[in-house]
Amino acid sequence: MSLFFGDDPKALNLLSIGDRGVGKTVFLVGSYTESNSSYEGDQQKKVWFDCQDQEAHENIQGVMNYIAQTGQYPPPTMKISGFNFSLKQQRPWGTQTLCYFRWWDMPGEICDMKNRNFQSMILSSQGCCVFINAYDLINDPAYLDSVKDIIELVTAIASLIKHHNLQYPMALIFTQCDRLEEGPLGQLQIEKCLEPLIIRLENARTNYRRFYSSIPIVRIDGMPVLRASGSSDALVWITSELCKARSVQSGQDLASSLSQSTSLKKFVPTAARRPALTLGLISAGVVGVLAMGFALTSLWSNQQPQQAKATQQTIADHQDVLTRDPNNLNSLISVYDHYLEIGQPAKAVPLLEKIVAQKSNDVGLKFNLADLYELTGDKQKAENTYDKILTQHPQEIKAMVGKAILRGEEGDMQTAQSLFLQAENIAETKEAKGKIKEIAAQTLQAPSNTATQ
Repeated sequence: MSLFFGDDPKALNLLSIGDRGVGKTVFLVGSYTESNSSYEGDQQKKVWFDCQDQEAHENIQGVMNYIAQTGQYPPPTMKISGFNFSLKQQRPWGTQTLCYFRWWDMPGEICDMKNRNFQSMILSSQGCCVFINAYDLINDPAYLDSVKDIIELVTAIASLIKHHNLQYPMALIFTQCDRLEEGPLGQLQIEKCLEPLIIRLENARTNYRRFYSSIPIVRIDGMPVLRASGSSDALVWITSELCKARSVQSGQDLASSLSQSTSLKKFVPTAARRPALTLGLISAGVVGVLAMGFALTSLWSNQQPQQAKATQQTIADHQDVLTRDPNNLNSLISVYDHYLEIGQPAKAVPLLEKIVAQKSNDVGLKFNLADLYELTGDKQKAENTYDKILTQHPQEIKAMVGKAILRGEEGDMQTAQSLFLQAENIAETKEAKGKIKEIAAQTLQAPSNTATQ
């Protein structure tokens, strides 16, 4: 593992994402105890985690005491907890602090984009650890379906990072690997089950690594303790990646990185007005990207009350115009953009419907409307919109692909496959044909994988 830490230690924020009971807290405590255990080898290469405050120390000690007293893993986390650590290394001249980092540990049910606290934590993070229960993934056919929201969330974050070319490393951590068969066979089984997610991360060119966490409870001198193996590697890697990225500074989180990449005010309307979303973004989960954009924009707007106040007055004037003239195109567009910017796509839908009715020949607007229908959960209207586009432009590849994805999600594989083949035959470039094949493979294989895993 190639590591880099500069002379000036950075302060970092790390996010943990995973379903309830996946083992996020045990992983953190196991990583801490592993790094602080006796070290065999060159002492100058030893790195360890040190608690930066009493609260972090007490939380970790509490978990260790629970295991010592019961011989069992602690129950799932019930509240959001922040752990402040420093990562240290022994050098010839003494101890060096490599970086500081804050780890957010939270209940699995909090990991939901509808949760405002979780939205804020995403905005304030600089990297994340994603947790998947490896044992359940392989042995429970229903497990993959139970974590589909986590997978979509991770895909959305990865797509957002790619879209803005940001530095945001992800550690994909498979827990309970000690319950699986040792050796490469277990890893192959894990990766086969999670192939759709891995393909998405690869397509988005995400800076990520896979880690296989083994933290069994063993008895030493009759006392139950955690024996972690390789768990601390994930945290050392992700902090090293952030420290070597020159664009990442202390206190610079995802929100500030986005604001430097492009203003959030412009991000959502630009994405929403795009005549046709690229095949690359479709394959990476464009609905998730848009949803993330709406949420981030809403939070960003709340952080700028003076600007929002001025906007509200302007929008109020346009809304007043619409009460007298419901089809005023200029006011429809202004209010439509406003609702996107404040993260209320459902209110933007009827406005865009009126805009499309007046500009029926604008295919780009129809694509925007289909996107909004999907985002707000009305897949039938989204498909109907793709049908209208294809009636107007029978050779429109993006409409074929969009409808094929929806048909696949509904289980109509025959129609989906036919549409994908038609789109591939029409595509003019080898790259486009390859991308369509890739999307088709993900769409057509996903349901069968879910049923058999």
